[in-house]
Amino acid sequence: MHRELFYIAGFDPRSPKYYYSIFKNNINKTSAIEQDQLNLGKLKKDELFYFDIEYKGCKTRYNFLVWNDIASKHFCKGFLDIFNALFASLVGHLFSGVSRMVAKHSRTQLIAGYYPILSILSIYFFIGLICYVLSNFIESVILWLVISIFILYFSSKAIFYLGNKAGIFWLLSIYRFCYRYAKGEIDGIEARNESFANEIIKSLKNSQNISSEIMVVAHSVGSIIAISSVANVIRKCKALGVDISNLKLVLIGGCTPLASFHNHGDKFKNDLEVVANSGITWLDFSSKIDGACFFMVDYVKLLDRSVKNSPNLISVRFFKIYDKQTYKNIRYKWYEVHFLYLKATQIRGGYDYFYLVADPNKLEYKKF
Repeated sequence: MHRELFYIAGFDPRSPKYYYSIFKNNINKTSAIEQDQLNLGKLKKDELFYFDIEYKGCKTRYNFLVWNDIASKHFCKGFLDIFNALFASLVGHLFSGVSRMVAKHSRTQLIAGYYPILSILSIYFFIGLICYVLSNFIESVILWLVISIFILYFSSKAIFYLGNKAGIFWLLSIYRFCYRYAKGEIDGIEARNESFANEIIKSLKNSQNISSEIMVVAHSVGSIIAISSVANVIRKCKALGVDISNLKLVLIGGCTPLASFHNHGDKFKNDLEVVANSGITWLDFSSKIDGACFFMVDYVKLLDRSVKNSPNLISVRFFKIYDKQTYKNIRYKWYEVHFLYLKATQIRGGYDYFYLVADPNKLEYKKF
């Protein structure tokens, strides 16, 4: 069996080299792979970055569909950009229907979503309060202004440092990006989705009438990109008469509702509708302890449109695939949990990323 896999990372400026290193360092440790039957190739560059996996007679080519350059442009870069992202997040959530939908269908994500916004507003409110109190003790207005500016400047430096460490600005950047994506305001993303679709179609054409599998795997915000790209694939293949029965879609720790819940996200909703009506095998993995995903939310059903199929929603129970001490250590580290999907498991059975991408069984026959 031959498998062509296309991996789309989340909202991350890091390159395929980083994700290859994660893969290489974890596949040799994971519980679901028999190491004596595994042959992992080196990362190479042709038209795409890729590496090869041979396991139990199955050859998998693992390709990277790269958009980290676009993600980098939308990361918060400095104080003014933070407030821009803060404003966009507030507008995007409060006035476009997202907050209402999230509150109704994913309250955990509502808390996680407003955590960065409320944290920053609360800190600056407290700084403002300190400066106001100081004005009652300092008679010189000029001296008070100098001290207030000093406090504001160094507090902002500390906030920026700690915010990056805590992932606050990463989340803010994601909310702003998804808001703009839903509105069609991301420069270059349409062309990138088109190029991703063309790469996938090329593999589909080469795999007609043979025992093969074309799998698109996306993590985090990459799930949104993947849906748009796969929708393009389906439309083009229908026009070209290309069989898509070998096409599979896997979303891991996804945050699709950040685009689909927007009142103005009609284009993305149309993409979702196309994928849902295509009949392709479509799995969506999420975990209750992952604060950066929407756990078991059927966003297709919530479209309120005429659709045939929703994704197969699968709960990743990390407590079943890690020992008690490891699970205890990561239980409340939501940022680490969000990337845990891509790492080695300790106990065999249930979800395992490397079983998902390397095992010779086709996706629809695998058990999680």
